[in-house]
Amino acid sequence: MDSSESWRFLGELLLLLGGAVAAGAALEAIGVSAVIGYLLAGVILGPGLTGFVSDVQPFELVAELGVSLLLFSIGLEMTPAKLRGFGFRGALVGLMQVTLTLVAAALAASVFGFRVGESLVIGCMVAMSSTAVVVRLMVDRGEIDAPRGREALSVLLAQDVAVVPMLIMVGILGSIGSTEGSNAQIAAEATEQLAGAALGLLLVIIALSVFGIFVMPRILGASVFRKNRDFAIVIAIITCMAAAWASHSLGLSPALGAFVAGLVLARVSFARQIRADTGALRAVFLTLFFASIGLLAQVGDLMQPKILAMVGGILVIGLTLKIAMTWFAIRMTGGNRVVGISAALCLAQFGEFSFVVGSEARASGVLDETLFQAAIGASLLSLLATPLLVAKAKPIALAIDRGLVRLGIWRNIPHIEDERASDMVGHVVVIGFGPAGEESARTIRLAGMEPYVLEMNSSTVARIRADGMMAEIGDGSNREILEHMHASDAAAFVVTIPDPEAAIAAVHQIRTLNADAMVVVRGRYSRRLPEITAAGADHVLDEESTVGTLLGATVVARGTGVVEDRTEAWPRPLGRETGTENADD
Repeated sequence: MDSSESWRFLGELLLLLGGAVAAGAALEAIGVSAVIGYLLAGVILGPGLTGFVSDVQPFELVAELGVSLLLFSIGLEMTPAKLRGFGFRGALVGLMQVTLTLVAAALAASVFGFRVGESLVIGCMVAMSSTAVVVRLMVDRGEIDAPRGREALSVLLAQDVAVVPMLIMVGILGSIGSTEGSNAQIAAEATEQLAGAALGLLLVIIALSVFGIFVMPRILGASVFRKNRDFAIVIAIITCMAAAWASHSLGLSPALGAFVAGLVLARVSFARQIRADTGALRAVFLTLFFASIGLLAQVGDLMQPKILAMVGGILVIGLTLKIAMTWFAIRMTGGNRVVGISAALCLAQFGEFSFVVGSEARASGVLDETLFQAAIGASLLSLLATPLLVAKAKPIALAIDRGLVRLGIWRNIPHIEDERASDMVGHVVVIGFGPAGEESARTIRLAGMEPYVLEMNSSTVARIRADGMMAEIGDGSNREILEHMHASDAAAFVVTIPDPEAAIAAVHQIRTLNADAMVVVRGRYSRRLPEITAAGADHVLDEESTVGTLLGATVVARGTGVVEDRTEAWPRPLGRETGTENADD
């Protein structure tokens, strides 16, 4: 590359990065994820449309670096504490979703005549969702702590891990595809490739483990490195890129080596500092990665009837199968059926790792250009639909549930009759039985009042009943269940669910049945309090402001000695006396 070509590449790089930021900011302003803007900027500026960026090849290395940094950061997030937080069920839900969706989509692709390798790659691309888009949308909507948010996070975490074996599989498929001979020879070649990949991965893990556990802490702990934090950033990037280079040299995906580097370094004491220090660089390269994926989209080719039909087929069949398999995985592991549908709708899109897997398959020769263009087009369209699906997930889920009940495909959840419930008057209905709901019910019970709990988790309901309290399985916005709980005769309602949308829907339904009862609601986010109050709540306990007040009071009490040991008197603040509940509930 001569001097003029280098400066031309720099100009195109700046144009692409600036265009991506502009498009991302424009879409963020109207509530759409910036990631979609990055992709669209690449499509518009690329050779498939305007041609401002004419040569895609120089950007492939930039995209590879972006993927490596993405996997590196995800590996850094995989701390033992975080993995334990999701528990066995969370891991099982994610594993089932990835496996079932991959197999179902691959079988569907094979039915339409695609080769085995192509079908498996399509299955991998369909199985992956967008962590960046879904988490951002749920956080903005205050739904990350809702049941569907927790289910979605479990699946997304498993998908982040699953991309590693997927990349290994794509590499093996590429090697097999170039092998000629009998089935026995191809099988032998596949076995050899798998053994080589396993050995290479083992070598990378051992080398990085030794470096991360014994060498890096000593380097970063040295006084000269502690004085200048720039050294830590450079060393972390060197570690990531060295692992990517070593992985590529061993015939593995560079992103795989970067992921292992992050996974190993997540165990060292400097992991948090590394995550923070590399965040800005990761943001730049990821923006370029998504924009470079958009460069690959050939709009003219996508308009051809054959490719357009493939895009529609992958999109419609892929989304349908993915929603069904995700719901099935959540339901079979004990999740609520309505929550399962809602979470499945939020995860329906084909995410950023779909582009990673597709690009790797294209480079390995597993996907031809036509199929790659169709898969990229379907992925882009699915991402564009994500904001709408996340926003309407719950209403759509409830509508599907009611429709299937009317058709007789699903049955109404049976109520276990309690003799005490037949003449209930003046009781307190507690909606939601997380830590906040459990504390509320316990306090109400200690005061001599009768709590009647409404909870969506069947195992939790069984535990509540075993403890001697009345409980029902269901959603607080379901009129039939509230009527069964004698809501019209209740003295008070306590709504403890963290999801603001669900809380507002529950308050609306409560007020249609009982206009006089006291309604106390947990306000997870201050900006949603007016909506909850407008729905009919008498008291909304604002977590954010009251927890801030308690934090400040604790500092003042400890610092001045005015109220000694005040915090010990409030191990778990709740109720009107403190005006809040535990913010981590």
